[in-house]
Amino acid sequence: MKDEPIFVSFKKNKDEYNAFIDIEGFLSSNKNLDTLLKKASTIYGNSISKMLALVKEIGEFRSSRRPLPARKIWELGDVIFELVNNLGKLSFQIDGIYEHLGRDLNAKRKWLEKVIIFRRYIPKESMIPESLNWGKCEKGTRKKAQQIQKGLMI
Repeated sequence: MKDEPIFVSFKKNKDEYNAFIDIEGFLSSNKNLDTLLKKASTIYGNSISKMLALVKEIGEFRSSRRPLPARKIWELGDVIFELVNNLGKLSFQIDGIYEHLGRDLNAKRKWLEKVIIFRRYIPKESMIPESLNWGKCEKGTRKKAQQIQKGLMI
């Protein structure tokens, strides 16, 4: 039987993130939590760094009024999926992922939801036409992502 995930939260402290769990998670675990929390902090911090770099790139596209490639949004979503997967391997689950990412990326929840939906329905970046702009996918994201997955959108 697989362990139930322990909810973890992260808080920035100077140049790093510290991981925290509630007392229930602490009491229910029989693992070396100190080591696992340090690993989780490192994973979260590295992931946020990657995401911030992508958010900066996305912002540069927008500020220069250049079309934003849909693949750039997929890349951001993939880093989020990688974060969730890596924390899951340690039996952790972020307590309020949208709140954490919204705070640490300075991004709106609705936009983050679209990023995650886009990535959830498209398993491989190569499925997205290189010429496809995010503007064509932003409204009706799930439906557009499903069309891309089926090869119906060019």
